Amino acid sequence: MSIFVKNGVLHVSGAQEKLRGKGQERPAFLTDYTLLDIETTGLSPYRDRVTELGAIKVVNNEVVDQYTNLTFYPKSNKVPAFITKLNGITEERLLSEGVPVADAMKDFRAFIGDDVIIGYNVNFDLNFLYDLAKKFHLPELNNDYVDVLRLARAFYPHEKHNRLLDCMQRAGIAQVEEHHGLADSLDTKKVYDDFRDNFTPALLEQAQAHVKNIDLLEKELAPLQYGFHNPVKNKRVLFTGNLAMDKAEAATMVSNLGGQVDQAVTPQTDYVISGDHDFFDKKNEDLKVVRDLSKQGAKIRSWSESFFLNMLDDWARR
Repeated sequence: MSIFVKNGVLHVSGAQEKLRGKGQERPAFLTDYTLLDIETTGLSPYRDRVTELGAIKVVNNEVVDQYTNLTFYPKSNKVPAFITKLNGITEERLLSEGVPVADAMKDFRAFIGDDVIIGYNVNFDLNFLYDLAKKFHLPELNNDYVDVLRLARAFYPHEKHNRLLDCMQRAGIAQVEEHHGLADSLDTKKVYDDFRDNFTPALLEQAQAHVKNIDLLEKELAPLQYGFHNPVKNKRVLFTGNLAMDKAEAATMVSNLGGQVDQAVTPQTDYVISGDHDFFDKKNEDLKVVRDLSKQGAKIRSWSESFFLNMLDDWARR
């Protein structure tokens, strides 16, 4: 049994099938790839929707094809006001100009093909796209990828923010970000090419070295190993129900990540992680306690094992 991160990918004995089977991050400067960007109604692939798909096909470092479509869904197509303010996408536009999401995703998956994928903070996009490909029974989106954000952090190590817009402004590419899939794909290529022209071999090695390789059961992690957005540091976690992963190993992992494992639900518990089946079991005693304490004002989050492990995988890929 083991729990570890190899080349930025979380591996959990007995529970690997619960994780999205995405590819590996490989920081590099390529000449042939598909670069993509999507727009969504929010940050969660579990509850939010893709509203726009955009991508460019690059061969010999030249754009040879492009894809762009708004998408609409069979049921709700509401767009939060702050999203509309950001990119101008409304429910009316989705319904009048968009393509059914199943058709759009089928075409988009075919457009990507077997290419290495490039994007900015691209793991965010891949979570949505992986789930849509699975939902519509399309080929698994397990392509390896390059995250331009990883390159930005290496090139601008002392900057507090390294958003796409920040990199565009620093390089004199543009002063505003359009927040549309195709336009942002084209701008991301310009940023990627700017890094290509200015990176040294040492900088690229630094970027590659920041892809995580960690045994999560060996010892407590040093602060630098936590990286960005460690989800359990300083959190109290309770595991309940039938888990696919080994509970003792899960507890060791949480401890090594700077968290604490509770033996019972208390008002101070932060997360209650249930086996996937138990998460929906209304008779689960621990979840009953969570509901009772929540009514009293406790802020306890209840998650399934799959949700928790995919959250850890997102941290591993940062």
